[in-house]
Amino acid sequence: MATIQIKRRTTAGTGPLTGTSGQIRIGEPLVDIGGEHLYIAKSNKTGSSSTPLVASDYVAFPSTTKVNDQIDTKITALNLGTAATRNTGTSSGNVPLLDSSGKLADSVIPKIAITDTFVVASQAAMLALSAAQEGDVAIRTDLNKSFILRATPHSTLANWQELLTPTDAVQSVNGKTGTVTITLAELGGVATSTYNTHVSSNLHLTQLQRDIIAGVINTSLAYHAGTVNTTLADFGNKAIDGGLMMIPEVDTTYTPNRLYYRLGIDNTKVLQPTSIIDGGTY
Repeated sequence: MATIQIKRRTTAGTGPLTGTSGQIRIGEPLVDIGGEHLYIAKSNKTGSSSTPLVASDYVAFPSTTKVNDQIDTKITALNLGTAATRNTGTSSGNVPLLDSSGKLADSVIPKIAITDTFVVASQAAMLALSAAQEGDVAIRTDLNKSFILRATPHSTLANWQELLTPTDAVQSVNGKTGTVTITLAELGGVATSTYNTHVSSNLHLTQLQRDIIAGVINTSLAYHAGTVNTTLADFGNKAIDGGLMMIPEVDTTYTPNRLYYRLGIDNTKVLQPTSIIDGGTY
């Protein structure tokens, strides 16, 4: 794989490239090992006496050590306290307390229910589900219906809401139910043998049409997703000069013959695994 070295500071001092000399490009990274920062240039700029390169020309990314130091400094500056200095309760800024069951109050966090499913054979059995909680489902085998408990208590019928099912389900296909297999003849078409004979025959074509088809070449041009140029000039400006290689190949195993165009990139026009792109030092 090719080696790409970004612009880096190797001399004394810290910070990005600044001053009246040097050039940066938008998105160009500069790494300062000693100062533990990565800098990304915001725009193209050449340093001069009138427009020197300054720190604000970059987006700075500090190392983990630098970030921790900055966080500690900010905590100290804001005089932030700990949970021990906060009041307890459910108001804004308070530390909530657990109840006698070791849980938070419902006003702090809503109750979370795990839905259980109960299979019962009658309404009486459903209303007798003492273990049912809000959100639980009862499957009634006597009605082939399901009900969900939307409120307590479980013994009140009005608290059980029927779960509706679609009314437009397919009941049968062409008069058949279960695992259905449909033949061409059953759909009102011709027999399969007649259809296959017609497909493989050219008797319905004129001689002129047969001659035209015989002279057709099936051409295949393989490609990968990339930039689509709208004009020839645009294509010429963006293409690598002499970088594209192409060779035609005729495959006679197809009827009609298929013509392939094999495309490739000249490996002398692109980076090689041994190539080194050095951003330089500053």
